[in-house]
Amino acid sequence: MKPNTRIKNAPRNQEWFLALLPVFPLVLLVLRLWYASKQDTQTLLLLVQTVSPLGMLSAVLLAMLWVLPVVVLGGRLLGTLYRISTGHSSWLVRVAERLPDWVVVLTVVVGAFTWQLRFLPTLAMLALAVMGLTVRDRFPGHAELRTTFCYALPLMAAVLSYVLLWPAIVIAFAEGDVATALLLVLPPGFTALLTGPVPVAPAKVLTHGIAIAIAALTPFLVGVVVIKAPILPLIAMTITDDEKEKDSSSVIVGYLVGSDDQMSTVLDREGRVSFVPNDRLRSRILCPDPGEVPRTSVNLHGWYVEQSMISWLAPALPIVPPDSPDLACQGRFTESAPVPGLTPDLG
Repeated sequence: MKPNTRIKNAPRNQEWFLALLPVFPLVLLVLRLWYASKQDTQTLLLLVQTVSPLGMLSAVLLAMLWVLPVVVLGGRLLGTLYRISTGHSSWLVRVAERLPDWVVVLTVVVGAFTWQLRFLPTLAMLALAVMGLTVRDRFPGHAELRTTFCYALPLMAAVLSYVLLWPAIVIAFAEGDVATALLLVLPPGFTALLTGPVPVAPAKVLTHGIAIAIAALTPFLVGVVVIKAPILPLIAMTITDDEKEKDSSSVIVGYLVGSDDQMSTVLDREGRVSFVPNDRLRSRILCPDPGEVPRTSVNLHGWYVEQSMISWLAPALPIVPPDSPDLACQGRFTESAPVPGLTPDLG
């Protein structure tokens, strides 16, 4: 009877999920090109021929780096919380059981390097809550372990977080950045409240409702990030308007689709494609990505809250402030044009 019971309870018809795994990134890539072409079929076909699939795939992988800790830590936290609160099993509990400890640790490390500074207190809250719930679930008879990992360690981490983040918290409140201030202040204080069981009555609605919301919203959030992610270099090209009048010049700002010995293909921000002969090209410069310009000046000793640890530690070019961009990247011609050069072709 036991083998038959296992066969009966075993999940069936799960092949459709494995088939969807490679389909989801492909759908995101097509939507990214469709969004960049402004829903024009001919422009979409041009981008499909010239854009590198590796560049588009990298945008999907970078988006998954910050989504992975949310899914793994959220599933482990909610599943363990439901089991210690009710003592029952469900699909959420089985998901938590299938996430080994080394995967949880690896996702915390990935999140620490890829999440922005303002989200690191939330990451620490989730990691400590998972640790406390795991100790409470696996060692129910050890009161000293429960006191250490469920109460003492979260309180010590909260005090340490407030001490380290205090300069950024002060700047956030001084500038009126309420969202950043709350992200830095609230998670450390709420950590100790997430390491214990919840009442049995709302346990299933709370845990399973949050899990379903995460599962439903994650594809849409990933899609939004991928659609807005840059896949082509943004350039500013200074060209001569008339071959006979060399002094008459204009600037084209757009994304470099392709370049060869004859001409350069540029997609502007309105979705129009321009084919510029190289003999009319005077200069070409690489413009900063508008998404990399900080929207807030809240920082921790030079580490801005919108930067991740890896981007703060790794050497990078200085970001052009939004109040003084290059004139060419604004679409205006300047006499002090840069030295002509070629932008790397990512297509």
